Amino acid sequence: MPPPKKRARRERLPPHDDQVTQSLLLSDHRTAWLVKYASINDDLVELKSCGETFKCSKKVLVRHSEYFETCLSGQFQEANKRLVDFGDDIEPRYLALYVGMAYSHSSIVPHAAPAPVQNPESLRPKTPLRDFVEVYKLCDRFLSPVMLSFVEKCIKTAIGDGHRALFRTPAEHEFQKLLMRDFANGFEVLDMGHKVQERLGEVMVEYFCEGVSYPAWIACMQEVLDKPKFVGAVSRGFAAKLWALQGGKLRRKELKAPV
Repeated sequence: MPPPKKRARRERLPPHDDQVTQSLLLSDHRTAWLVKYASINDDLVELKSCGETFKCSKKVLVRHSEYFETCLSGQFQEANKRLVDFGDDIEPRYLALYVGMAYSHSSIVPHAAPAPVQNPESLRPKTPLRDFVEVYKLCDRFLSPVMLSFVEKCIKTAIGDGHRALFRTPAEHEFQKLLMRDFANGFEVLDMGHKVQERLGEVMVEYFCEGVSYPAWIACMQEVLDKPKFVGAVSRGFAAKLWALQGGKLRRKELKAPV
């Protein structure tokens, strides 16, 4: 008698939901599956921003955020409606990243500090600096200290990787241009009224100025002229380097009128 045939294993797919606008991150399996298709057994709440809605586990949000712990309990309107509506205040992309990180921090696997990339000059940055900064700001806003500390380490690692990539590729102007844009985008969204973010900005500019190729900056800096805060900070950083050099052989010169 022939052995019984084994049933083909069905692939588990997330359900189709036409009523929820798709997020830019729903193709990213690190966050998308858990954010949009939360288990029906979970105690769910909805987070809404810019017309997009994310169904999330209340336990996950409350566990990692004093903000959500407060607004999703007691007699607050959000607790009764099981809905937190941010209006147009938060880009859905970054809200999705925040929630995805909250889910990942709920796993039993501890999150170690990210290690620097061994050869950052050989590949593009995996995560834009702006993504890290925007999630950092949400961790600060939602009072998520553990996640805040983790993202700060991610930012510093990314800054170091970007610095080494710039330093090792002085002749590759296209790659230098890509990294200029990455640093500029990350710096521009920092809140300089926030002491820790101000310090992150100082570190970002210091490492950029020490790594970037001067000929590449001269040739390509117009690519980031739409980021005036970054251009101004880099100008100040280069001026500080020149000032430090004045103690050596470098001297300013009083020039004659141009002809």
